[in-house]
Amino acid sequence: MNLSRIDRNRMVAASALTMIVLPMAWMASGSTRPTEATLAKPAPTTTTTLDTGLSSSANADSAANLEGPTALEQTGTGQIAYPAQTPINSLRGRATFKRFPDSAITGCAAGSVPLGTEITVSNLNNGRKVKCTNINIGYIPAGADIVVHTGLFEDLANLIDAPLPVELRW
Repeated sequence: MNLSRIDRNRMVAASALTMIVLPMAWMASGSTRPTEATLAKPAPTTTTTLDTGLSSSANADSAANLEGPTALEQTGTGQIAYPAQTPINSLRGRATFKRFPDSAITGCAAGSVPLGTEITVSNLNNGRKVKCTNINIGYIPAGADIVVHTGLFEDLANLIDAPLPVELRW
């Protein structure tokens, strides 16, 4: 029988594949019959005991954490949260900074606060506070409610944080 070169290559590949795959399948299947070594020794067992803090005399059906005061009877109504009363002399806004003359290092300028009034400026981001005196500088930039001297502003926050959300009290 004359086989073509392609058919001979197919038969060689099929026989090589068979010679490799069959022994691998036989080794992978393994033996399901136990050997004498596994029958002679039982596998070692380990026991772990956890201390839960409960004594062995406690009833298994009772809860362990029901000590303390009893809860109030539920009425079906929840508490309503109201916002805190804001003082009459208070304002929330945005603060920026400007270098004032040396004679006004504790100065600030707010258009909605009377001149000469001492203002407590509270940073709403971190809670820091400074006190300043409202002076007339003639110009408050758009988007700002108060202009604080640079040295005081540094006590509130970093200069790059401007404009800063603040609360003014006077």
